Amino acid sequence: MMPNRQFQISNCKSQIANLKLQFAICNALLILALIFPVTTQAAGAQSLESFIALKPQWPELVDSTFRIEGRYAILTRESLRMRNCDLPFKSMQLPKASGTSKVIEVSGRLAKEATSGKLYFEIDQIRFLPTDLQSLSERERTISRGAAKQWYELAEWAAARGKFYNDDELLERAKVINRNGLKLERQELKELTPQALRQLSARVPELGLDDALRLDWLHESLSLEWESLQKSAPKPDLTADEFDTTKDPLFQFLQRLDKDLPGAMTRADNVLPLEVNEYRRNSVLTYRNANDSLRRKFERLFHVEVATAAIRRITQPDDSNGGEVANRLDEFLPELHDTAEQHRDRELAFLSKNSATLSRNRLGELVQRCRDRKQEALAKEAITLWLTRREQSLRKDGVTGLIQLADERLALLQDQPGAGALLLEAMKLAPTNEDIHERLTKLGYQKVNDQWVQPQAAPLTPNSPKPVGEETDRERNIRLGVPTVEMTSAELLKCLGSPQSLTRVATAGRITETWTYRDGTTVRYMITVERQNQRGTAKVVAVQ
Repeated sequence: MMPNRQFQISNCKSQIANLKLQFAICNALLILALIFPVTTQAAGAQSLESFIALKPQWPELVDSTFRIEGRYAILTRESLRMRNCDLPFKSMQLPKASGTSKVIEVSGRLAKEATSGKLYFEIDQIRFLPTDLQSLSERERTISRGAAKQWYELAEWAAARGKFYNDDELLERAKVINRNGLKLERQELKELTPQALRQLSARVPELGLDDALRLDWLHESLSLEWESLQKSAPKPDLTADEFDTTKDPLFQFLQRLDKDLPGAMTRADNVLPLEVNEYRRNSVLTYRNANDSLRRKFERLFHVEVATAAIRRITQPDDSNGGEVANRLDEFLPELHDTAEQHRDRELAFLSKNSATLSRNRLGELVQRCRDRKQEALAKEAITLWLTRREQSLRKDGVTGLIQLADERLALLQDQPGAGALLLEAMKLAPTNEDIHERLTKLGYQKVNDQWVQPQAAPLTPNSPKPVGEETDRERNIRLGVPTVEMTSAELLKCLGSPQSLTRVATAGRITETWTYRDGTTVRYMITVERQNQRGTAKVVAVQ
């Protein structure tokens, strides 16, 4: 009874071992099928790459049979070496190589040498196959009318095989096939939209294709979007003090265009009129057929077209926002700087014609801008219009208004004859007014036989004051009693004397004073004086 029981136990262990081996084989083959699908030239055979991937399981797969296809390196009467595989392949007798193809299919089993225990592949049958390029061409003909997915699968096989065997020709063919698949995918689109083209262009680098195709479709996508945007973009709101370009659809599109097309932000020189006309006639086709250098020029032309349209939209017909327009031109189209300067001058012209309603400080800013740009005529026009409107209100104040108007003409136009005429007019209303006498005297008028005589008409006498030599604008204004910005507090006292009232506000590191000068109940001047503690000198910062 014991021997029989021992036999049963031994037989059971043997069955368990066989089951474990079969399970291991099935498991390995299942992994193989999931990870390495059959994409070989010989139906039913697995690729050499997938067989090598099973190398960790080879000891457990001894006596398992395989059909393997791949390229061989060396073939002799009794053995061969497969490319990129260190496992020996042996047979009692192997056929001679036929043709130039290095691709074969071998059938056999994994075996182990009895003495050394080393693994080898025992060949039962060998079959010579067409080259990979020949097989690839045949498969291309088979799927010539197939879907894009089939082309991508074929390209994936060619790329993987080319990488495994370091075959540059096969890798290049894989790119061509991927390109065919991508173009076929484009043909399969139900509607050619900018978004669909942008998605296709994003696939180009994923498939390892040349960047020229990506830029071609990206340019076409932007061209379609631009065509639609010109028709649908709402009119901009130009009522704000400054236009926010980040919220405008045209400027947003321009920003994306500059980011997507490499030549959009680079100024293009030596662009021929023929090239410009050809691109404008059919931008998509012209760009597609152009070389890289010419494409960069066309990308800049695209940028110029969009930027010009975007800036034109925010340009007021009267150029009242010419400064902002000029800034945008300098930012996006620096090659049009001369045009930007024209917009700045036209804005100054607009502001000068409408200067009558400006505050005194705003007028000063405008005049300074005009003078900075050498537009003295515009500065004078602005001052004249402002003074004309100012005269209408100041004349209502009688003598005080005429005196203040004379001061304004001196400060803004250095018009001594005009100021003198206003003071003489005021003198008729108030013959004994000392302020008028003082100002006329500073202007060089003299009283002869109870009549005030203009400087050029007064005869020189030994006691008459000598002509004033060269003096600065500030010295002249102090002499004439005209307060100006940048005067010190001492110069202001010399110019106008002590104010009728003074208020002082102290903040961190600064003291601000308001000096008020009156003629009766009428405020003649309100002057802001600032003193910084660390500097210790008070200066005029505003005159109203």
